[in-house]
Amino acid sequence: MAQSVSLSSAGTAAMFLNPVAKSTTVLLTIPSSGVASIEMSLDDPSIPGGPAVTWALLSSAAIISSNQTPLNLVYTVLSPIGGVRINCSSNATGGTYTLKALQSVTA
Repeated sequence: MAQSVSLSSAGTAAMFLNPVAKSTTVLLTIPSSGVASIEMSLDDPSIPGGPAVTWALLSSAAIISSNQTPLNLVYTVLSPIGGVRINCSSNATGGTYTLKALQSVTA
């Protein structure tokens, strides 16, 4: 079953995933105007006393949408990850960013 989070203003929205899944497909839907990035973490937040979660860009650059229709971006990570999040620095139209993740136990 896919997990999802939404964000309707500047800020972050995170979801923690199964850190032993072999692959994760991530879909980001962004409104007609705004700046956002998808970040991932390799850390497992379920380990008591474990390290603080560290976030890094999933893609190589910020995602900018300037057209009048929603933009859908899909990434597949072929290694275990502990979490993904939307990091939105600007939401000019006030639309809703939606991030979905689907994991597989086989590669």
